[in-house]
Amino acid sequence: MNAAGPGSSLPALRPQDQSFMPDVAAPLVADPYGARPPLGLRLSDLLITLRLRWMPLLAAFCLPVALGIGGAMLLKPRFTADSVLMVLLNRESTTVQDVSGIGPSVVSVELLRVVRGEAEILGSDDVLRRALRRVGIGTLFPELKPPPATGGSTPEEMEMAAAVDAFRRVLAVEADTNANILRARVTLPDRALAIQALAAVVDSYVERRGEMYSDENSRLLSAELSRYSDRLRQTEAEIAALRDQYGVLDIGQEMSLTATRLDNIRQRQDGLREQQVTAEAQLAAAQQRLGAEPDRVFASQEATNLAPNDDSRNQLARLLLERERMARQYNPDYPPLREMEGRIAAARAAIRESTRATYSTTRQVRNPNLELLNQRVVTLEVEADALKRQGEELARQRTELEARRTELVQADTRLRALQRAREGMEAVTRQLTTREAATRMEEDARRQRGNTITVVQPATAPLEGRGIRRLVALGGVAGGIALAAGLALLLTLTRRVFATPAEAERGLSLPALASFGVLPPARDAAPVPEVADLVALLLDARVNRRRPCLVQFVSAGGDDGGDVLARAVALEYARRNNTDTLLIDLRTDGAAHLAALGSEPREVEERVPGNVLVFSTAVPNLWVSFDAAHSHLTDPMATQEQTLNLLAQLRQAFDAVVVIGPQGDESYPMRRLTSLMDLNLIVVRGERTIGSRARALRDWVLGAGGTLLGFVYTGQRRVLPPILSRML
Repeated sequence: MNAAGPGSSLPALRPQDQSFMPDVAAPLVADPYGARPPLGLRLSDLLITLRLRWMPLLAAFCLPVALGIGGAMLLKPRFTADSVLMVLLNRESTTVQDVSGIGPSVVSVELLRVVRGEAEILGSDDVLRRALRRVGIGTLFPELKPPPATGGSTPEEMEMAAAVDAFRRVLAVEADTNANILRARVTLPDRALAIQALAAVVDSYVERRGEMYSDENSRLLSAELSRYSDRLRQTEAEIAALRDQYGVLDIGQEMSLTATRLDNIRQRQDGLREQQVTAEAQLAAAQQRLGAEPDRVFASQEATNLAPNDDSRNQLARLLLERERMARQYNPDYPPLREMEGRIAAARAAIRESTRATYSTTRQVRNPNLELLNQRVVTLEVEADALKRQGEELARQRTELEARRTELVQADTRLRALQRAREGMEAVTRQLTTREAATRMEEDARRQRGNTITVVQPATAPLEGRGIRRLVALGGVAGGIALAAGLALLLTLTRRVFATPAEAERGLSLPALASFGVLPPARDAAPVPEVADLVALLLDARVNRRRPCLVQFVSAGGDDGGDVLARAVALEYARRNNTDTLLIDLRTDGAAHLAALGSEPREVEERVPGNVLVFSTAVPNLWVSFDAAHSHLTDPMATQEQTLNLLAQLRQAFDAVVVIGPQGDESYPMRRLTSLMDLNLIVVRGERTIGSRARALRDWVLGAGGTLLGFVYTGQRRVLPPILSRML
């Protein structure tokens, strides 16, 4: 719970709204405020749900609206092509008497039956198939997906059946019950396509009707013409399939080209065999010549009297130069000079000895013809291998061409037979077409004299199409409103928490003693008028003709702010003159309350077992218990007398004792303590405390024999505007 800051507004205490009796009898064993009102929905409940759960309700409203608007944008306007036909009655269908009196008897036929019969013919499957063939299934229904073929039906038949069903859905034929008028309508998204489809239907109807009332000659010729046309198309298909099978357009030209290529290959094979014989002869000659050639041949011969690596003459020249230099610098009797003379003489003697021998050198090289012959042999071998492979390839091509020529001969035989059959059927078809056209002209001339169907209005359509965009958009808005209303009703019925004090009063059948938005958690905060009014109410109440001293706040679970509320009530008790107040927290050890009130627990030398250890706070006349959960108040081992004695001591020591009961503890010690309290107050947190738990807590307090004064509502916020709240 947050502290009340500047500008915060707190709901006022409303004890005057309840039929509160200051003198409360204890204990209460039944509902002190009468029978529980019957369950039901109020408009305020729906408005509160709308305020609390506006996001899912808005999403529930926007989703159908978005779908409706999106669907309306995707829908295309539809154009309805209209055509009017008039049915005329001839002599065979009227009751007109023969003027001469000798004519045949006349059968009377009612006008309505004739018009209905023409309407059935107009909407028959044969007429629709003819119209679909005129317009084209892909043009009229591009997104049509035919069902899979079953029962021996071909895909084309299944596609035509599906197209007929789709065409029947967009075609409407109306027969006027009071006139001889037929109206045919076709509704499609494209205006031109709707006009074309309706015109095709009317033309097919007229054509089919003409066939029905035509003579047998024309019908027979038409059947024969259709049969020969089918056979001719089948023969054409066989010729095309034969050409596709052999991959030719002109089989004569293809046979000529094949023969020419085969002759060329034969000529190339003859030349290739000659090249192979030549290459093999050259290879044999080169190999024979290579075997007869020597490995080495004479290159040159040299003769000299100089020994190899002989440097005597060079040494002599150097010695002579050195002696000449020394002779210029030293005396003739200089010892190194005489030594130099000896070395010169020795060098000359060595030269004379070496000139006596003569040396001869003969050089041989590799025969150059071997390289040329080896290269020639390799070249001829490669050429022979290439010629061999070329011969194999030519043989393969010749085999393929011979097989191709055989196939073409067979194809030419079959093609000539098919062409002869086609020429015969074309001649018959031309004759039948001429005769059928002449016969039909005669029949049309006879029908024109007594035509019973007149097209009053050809197929036409308005320039502006009709659509259901607005209807779809309005349907989306209506669906959004309905979905949001249903979701609001569902959320209201399934809402488990109380959003306002009034809902808590109706749900618990208890009065709301006070309602708070935010409570001050610290001791230095300014006094809250609502807390002061609640304390004044508790001081004015009487239990068994006395003012209640022991007041317990019980909670249904969750963070409901009961501890902060109890501390604020205890602080308000202490601020009153000469009111010693004790705050007992059975949920925690009480250290948080001591810290909030400017104190802290201290060590004591000796603690009496079972008693309540209390510490003074910075607020005068206010004490807070420490670790009260281990006293006789909640100890299951303590007897009722010990608990009564402890409570009597607390009554003597303090003017007011505010107890914070533990959440969810329904043990016997707590039932006993609840029954011994002067007053019990239930703490209900707005939008958090579950209603079923709060009602169970109320029943538990009453079942324990406790005195239940009412409940305190915390966490209140303005859910509905004040004017609307007062109206509801």
